[in-house]
Amino acid sequence: MTSDPIAMDHRGGAATPAAPLPGTSNTREVGGFHTEDGRSVAAGLLYRGDVLGLPGTDAECLWNEVYADVYRSLGLRVVVDLRSDAEAELVPSAWASETGARLVRAAIPEGVEGSATDFMRMLQDGEIARFGPDDLGIWYQQVLERRASVFGDAVRVLAEPDSYPALVHCHAGKDRTGLLIAVILETLGVPRPQVVHDYTMTGTYRAGRAEQHAGLLQGLGLRVDDVRTFWETPAHAMQAALVHLDTEFGGPAEYLHVAAGVSRPEIDSLRRFLLTEAAQ
Repeated sequence: MTSDPIAMDHRGGAATPAAPLPGTSNTREVGGFHTEDGRSVAAGLLYRGDVLGLPGTDAECLWNEVYADVYRSLGLRVVVDLRSDAEAELVPSAWASETGARLVRAAIPEGVEGSATDFMRMLQDGEIARFGPDDLGIWYQQVLERRASVFGDAVRVLAEPDSYPALVHCHAGKDRTGLLIAVILETLGVPRPQVVHDYTMTGTYRAGRAEQHAGLLQGLGLRVDDVRTFWETPAHAMQAALVHLDTEFGGPAEYLHVAAGVSRPEIDSLRRFLLTEAAQ
């Protein structure tokens, strides 16, 4: 399999991830990708994103009434929050409370980017001084195995017919959300180059984040270049994570069934709800 994240799909056209919604850095639709069997991921059903905090909270992006009509027009019925309990307590998600959607907590503390993640704690405690794309790929593999049941819980919610439209988010929509969306897209049959490309676009939409944390890193005695992957989305990292699922489980769909406990009928339901016949 190629690791080139900017590749043509099987119809000869490059899939372009949707741009972020206004007032967010990385909340966007997951739709339009063609699958290997000639179908496509349906539009307007699944969104991936960063947290939108309530005004007055310590969030990068805050609920803004200027964009409220845009957010509510999504018609969200379910919001899956992958952040840890500490993160959710610090910054409650406005995505559910302000749109009327049902909030589903699927806590994964091993987030990378964020102010209250397990990874940030290790960085601040001096447990990590260097972190590159290989390290991120290994980290992703560990999270997929360690939190398989939580990923399974999230997918089971998305296998329910009354869950759509749905939004999945963590802190930045980069790592935990990136992993879940990648597993879902591969399970739907989206070619891997397009899955990886969708993941890398978070780095484009959230460019320059490492430099924004230069002061924090300097205070910890760290150089930006030694840990910049902390805020980036190298294709190699996601590629390594997905290859790991190939090697250990026979692919992301089998990972969901074998490790995450998602039944085959539930996987079939996920495909039935999210796939449509591609326009000719």
